[in-house]
Amino acid sequence: MTASTYDVAEALQGETGKFEVTSPNGERYFVTTQPGHSIISLEWAGSEPNSQPFLVRKVAQPVTTEGRSKRSAAA
Repeated sequence: MTASTYDVAEALQGETGKFEVTSPNGERYFVTTQPGHSIISLEWAGSEPNSQPFLVRKVAQPVTTEGRSKRSAAA
């Protein structure tokens, strides 16, 4: 998934995994999303309105532990 967006939270709604988010001025952030969790608020902190889009790119799938068994400490 790669997207250009003005609203990162909206672009990541329903997505899972690790995403690289690049701001309009080139700053890079990593955002990890999980099923059933959401970004409540993500706001532009600059003094000017955000007139350039963010670039959002998926860089990793979520890690699952299904099918793995835990060893008993008593074993």
